[in-house]
Amino acid sequence: MIENTIVEKLHQIAEQHHVKLLYACETGSRGWGFASPDSDYDIRFIYAHPQKKYLSISDFKDTIELMTTEEGGEVLDFSGWDIRKVLQHIKRSNATMFEWLQSPIEYFNAYQLKQDLWTLAQAYFAPQTAINHYLGIMHSTQKTSIVDDHIKIKKYFYILRPLLAAMWAAKYQTPPPIQFKHLLPLVEDEVVLQKINQLLIEKETADEGFVIPIIPEIQAFVQTNYPNCRLAASQMSLPVVNAEPLNKYFRQML
Repeated sequence: MIENTIVEKLHQIAEQHHVKLLYACETGSRGWGFASPDSDYDIRFIYAHPQKKYLSISDFKDTIELMTTEEGGEVLDFSGWDIRKVLQHIKRSNATMFEWLQSPIEYFNAYQLKQDLWTLAQAYFAPQTAINHYLGIMHSTQKTSIVDDHIKIKKYFYILRPLLAAMWAAKYQTPPPIQFKHLLPLVEDEVVLQKINQLLIEKETADEGFVIPIIPEIQAFVQTNYPNCRLAASQMSLPVVNAEPLNKYFRQML
């Protein structure tokens, strides 16, 4: 099974780089819940160096990247972050961290790291930061992916998912769910919801490069809610951050 291959390679990566694997999960379309038959595996992991590494005055690389293609054609995209980098990004309310810690596909979780980090991270979630992050992704995708009123079906979800995540952060001011299906209750228009659900059905069997015409009802939904989220973010302020709980956790981990 591909899951066994992924776990095996994660341990090989940790051994090769002399780090301790702490947590690993799936993100991307498989983690979001709308994978195509030919979707890559986007494996994200957290690791720690030996204690003495952190007590050195020398800088060190805090990421590990690797991409492989298996015999069955599966593309495995590995990207790992050092635990200190992870905690720094939690402090900044980086939306990526909140997604990793919600992934429904978990490959490894040592010392209940996922649960501990998720609990810690709640105090650092900034709705304004999340909204701006997701709207930036949505806007960039829409700007570059629509050509002659057509778009790859994959890219349509790279517009819809971040928009809905921004809408969630604006409405509830809590971390948006990573899975697309949990964001769909935000779509109150039944026609738009029907169009999105039809897209989901099509994507289950379509290659990632499959191109479709843009859907007027969905475009109207996007054009209405994008400025609404921008306005909501502009009326928010960033919270005052106390980093000490993260520092304490980091010291305990070491």
